[in-house]
Amino acid sequence: MKTKFLILFLTLLALGGCSAKNDITEIFTPDKIYDRALIYTREDQIVRELETKAAISATLLNEVFPDKYRYDDGVYFFVGIVTQLDAEEFRKNYHITLNGQKPLSVKKVSENDDLYKLIPTVNRWGKYFLVKFPPTTAKKLVIDFGIDPYGKVLLTFQRPTLRR
Repeated sequence: MKTKFLILFLTLLALGGCSAKNDITEIFTPDKIYDRALIYTREDQIVRELETKAAISATLLNEVFPDKYRYDDGVYFFVGIVTQLDAEEFRKNYHITLNGQKPLSVKKVSENDDLYKLIPTVNRWGKYFLVKFPPTTAKKLVIDFGIDPYGKVLLTFQRPTLRR
């Protein structure tokens, strides 16, 4: 019985060594996209009278995916919003700027989108958007996100001086 178990174990071990490298080692190596997304994500809440009106998160995509989102094309953010405000009230009363500039485009990101699946801070209650701002050479990037009359948050990102 022990020899059959030993033969079965050695066979499985040998076959496991023949598998693609990423299948098993992927579990033990850090996910670089996940790590970079966490580094370049900022979160805050708009609170009024001890009640959270909205939770906001933003991920600087130019640093997470530098080949796809280039600074010379624009500054891209993956923005998440969790709020209990109805859609109409939210749509009428929100604002978002980057260093005082309005976005060039705001596109809703669906749950089936690859970007949605790669960013670590998503949750099922949020609405997510790809927000593109005009190109800038500023080293400090400040998103001003607010909902009138509830308040606003400032999410600050420091642009690295050297590409890693």
